[in-house]
Amino acid sequence: MKVDNKTFLVKWFQAGWLVLFLLFLFPDSSELKASGQWVTLTISPSSISFLAGDPDLMPRVSASSPVLVTIRLPQSRSWRLYIRAEGNLIGDQGQVISISNVSWVASPKPPLVDGVLLAGQSLELGQGQGRLFNGQLDFYFNNSWLYLAGTYTQVVTFTLMVI
Repeated sequence: MKVDNKTFLVKWFQAGWLVLFLLFLFPDSSELKASGQWVTLTISPSSISFLAGDPDLMPRVSASSPVLVTIRLPQSRSWRLYIRAEGNLIGDQGQVISISNVSWVASPKPPLVDGVLLAGQSLELGQGQGRLFNGQLDFYFNNSWLYLAGTYTQVVTFTLMVI
């Protein structure tokens, strides 16, 4: 089992209306060694952003690019992939935005599933079998006038289990 910590950051700028940038910081590749053989979990790109305008016109903001997930196994094996937000988005001034405002749409379905991040809960992102798997996650942020401007951070963990 492999646990990789990923961090994401939210930035707001005021310019006539709210502009939102949400950056997911992922390493280009994460590897783990299981049973003497290499298993690779790759999450890319290293960041995505959400550019938001008027929340009345753009209540749900899509990320600038999809997050690509690749799983490589040395032989055909079963696997399960989990995603976990360690808490809510915490601003640089201590303000809080619920992490449940961040959701994703996954493909292909199956083996991946759509979901909403929940603070402190590991969610099954998908399960499958084989030597190679490529998937895509399209992230979204629920925009609102209620959010205070600032920089927000939280740790997101991806866990790959090979069965």
